[in-house]
Amino acid sequence: MNYESHHLSAAIKKARANLGLSQRDLSERSGLPQAQISKFENGTVDIRLSSLVALFRALGLELELVPRQVVPAVQSIVKNITPRSTIDVKLLARAKMALNCVLQQLARLNQSPGKLEYLKEYSHFLERTQISAIHTKSFKRWTKFLERLKTDSFDNKKIELLIKRTEELRNQLEQASDSSIQDPFSRPAYSLD
Repeated sequence: MNYESHHLSAAIKKARANLGLSQRDLSERSGLPQAQISKFENGTVDIRLSSLVALFRALGLELELVPRQVVPAVQSIVKNITPRSTIDVKLLARAKMALNCVLQQLARLNQSPGKLEYLKEYSHFLERTQISAIHTKSFKRWTKFLERLKTDSFDNKKIELLIKRTEELRNQLEQASDSSIQDPFSRPAYSLD
């Protein structure tokens, strides 16, 4: 696949993930084989224009030709009006409640003050971070682990595992927010020459 079509495959993959669709789901919606969608998303094949249009329409997008000089303005408008898909509010509430229970239990045990502080900092991180739907699966696993942990007795192994899983999830979320800020295809709506 050439560089020019890379951003199209990345856009399809991102739109599919934001909608929570698998490649199989997109295949059913668009009428294209799942294998073809996979190859296009991975950059191993170029697809016909009619297939590209079918994929975009299945994702609720339109392929529109605009003059090159207005592309930055159009991108800016789209970025500002596109709702960002986030995880379910109930799941976030469950995670916060489970984390608070675990924090209270750790505080009562008076063990690992450094680890307790790290987890408190993570609870503040959750308050100020918008978690995209792309991370729902990872966030659900972490929440289930927390919910199991709040009913178990604590030992150092479980605390270490909690810290490890929390760091992994935090890294995923931070990388996602960094990559959304540093989009290589975004440009300002205007430039001073």
